[in-house]
Amino acid sequence: MEEVSLKWINGLKFLLTDKENHQVLLDSSKEGGGEGAGFKPIHLFMASIAGCMAMDIVSILKKKREDLKDFSIEITGERAQEHPKRFVKIDIKFKVNEEVNRKSLEEAFLLSKEKYCSVLHSVLNPPEINFYFE
Repeated sequence: MEEVSLKWINGLKFLLTDKENHQVLLDSSKEGGGEGAGFKPIHLFMASIAGCMAMDIVSILKKKREDLKDFSIEITGERAQEHPKRFVKIDIKFKVNEEVNRKSLEEAFLLSKEKYCSVLHSVLNPPEINFYFE
């Protein structure tokens, strides 16, 4: 089972920690009442999709012995104007060096999109979410 914990520091700052003790600081923007000292949760959501797909695609391209020298993802999201201000559109642009065979890249992308990326599939097929209070 996957697990992370979130601990309030002060203001709107929180520390996110996983089982291996990796940590990420979350905060709201100054306009949102925070200090802008960490990632906003909505940006971590975007990064989770990009990171999941990136790991899949790079792993597949390496297995295909592609000459991968450069790989990056730009992800942008358009949000609704009214609360809860959820994403109404997300665009993801993949960039790789020109030596990578486009057919291999497309195959790797499709495998990530259709089979492997657990983050994307958790969005497309929402899990049951339960809430508890102590």
